Amino acid sequence: MANPHEPHFLKPLLPCFHSGVTIPLGFFSKHIEGKTNQKTWKLRSDASYKTWEVIQEGKRLTGGWKDFTTAHDLRIGDLIIFKHEGDMVFHVTPFGPSCCEIQYTHPHIIKEEADADDAAGDADDNEHHHKISKGTWAMSSFSFDYCFLAEVTASNLKEDKLYLPVGATSSTALNKQCQ
Repeated sequence: MANPHEPHFLKPLLPCFHSGVTIPLGFFSKHIEGKTNQKTWKLRSDASYKTWEVIQEGKRLTGGWKDFTTAHDLRIGDLIIFKHEGDMVFHVTPFGPSCCEIQYTHPHIIKEEADADDAAGDADDNEHHHKISKGTWAMSSFSFDYCFLAEVTASNLKEDKLYLPVGATSSTALNKQCQ
């Protein structure tokens, strides 16, 4: 259940959603209108460490919205939950048309359109981007010694356990320091 101290709203993505999205009137009246003079929303998601700045015009999010939706590979029929964390910062969680949360495999390496190196036309081409799944981008210089896919079941959640394959536990990737 959602925390009542973190107000939130849900938006389905309809045709022409790339041009902007309307903030629900009830949410706008209760949490935005008259509460702040800020017109820039800061959107965060589990897909990226980047904070996206999106301009509010009236009751709509417009400027920067298209960049956010493109980077997250959002499509007509997807659902978005905006959770207000305070000070015009919102955590955004996208769901597909099946109402399941969209999973991004490597949140820290999603291709961001505002990447300073790409925008500057940097001549350094040592890192090539390759699309690996919906909304995610891997760099060829980034690799794991071992990886595996595990399905989280009800018993995993109940017991708060997930058994790892032997290959994963002996992998040197588990012994590397975070950078």
